[in-house]
Amino acid sequence: MDQPEWWRLERRAARAWPAVHVEERDGWLLRHTPSVPRRRTNSALPLPGSAPSIEAVERYYRDRGRAVCVQVSPADVHTGLDRALAARGYRRDAPTLILTAPASAVAGEAASVARVRDRARWPEVFAALDDRVSTAEVILRIPEPVAFFAATVGGEVAGMGVVAVDDGYAGVFCMATRPDHRRRGIASRILAAGAAWAEGEGARRLYLQVEEDNPGARALYEQHGFTRSHAYHYRISD
Repeated sequence: MDQPEWWRLERRAARAWPAVHVEERDGWLLRHTPSVPRRRTNSALPLPGSAPSIEAVERYYRDRGRAVCVQVSPADVHTGLDRALAARGYRRDAPTLILTAPASAVAGEAASVARVRDRARWPEVFAALDDRVSTAEVILRIPEPVAFFAATVGGEVAGMGVVAVDDGYAGVFCMATRPDHRRRGIASRILAAGAAWAEGEGARRLYLQVEEDNPGARALYEQHGFTRSHAYHYRISD
């Protein structure tokens, strides 16, 4: 049976940002990563065409000592599930957009951007812009083909991005620019370098996730031709 495009994107994103434990049952794609306190690798995605059991997902995460976290994606498809979770007291968190763009429209020359080929250096470069140690752990587990790009200004890391290719698509992750180097085109150059590399790896389109309340990032991505695929948010029961 053909799967909806949004589900193919969500599966690619789940593979690109890998949880340690992943299984499908009771209407869910269940993800659990004991050492990483992040939503993305410790949340459940409702499977398309299923009737996901809220009681089962609650048992799964509480048996593991974690808050119950559901990624309601796409939000406009799973409105009934969202209402049921809200009625049980689950709070709504991190409304996010999934955007896509043709790789060819984004690819270009990228001065001062280089690919960091040695994976052992990725946590060091990441830490220059982001102090979330657990995220650095996740990027080391992203499956090939994957590339880490860093922009340098005056000998210091000024921006970064990670691009992972899977089945004709490339996910863009960990985009960050030092506050004192923003609005200088660094993020655009990283996107261009990542898209050019992804095209060489057979990717036709790019996708990324951006929180709705980040207007600066949304404007940047729209400027580069990214358009909305779907939206999601989390429902969390602490």
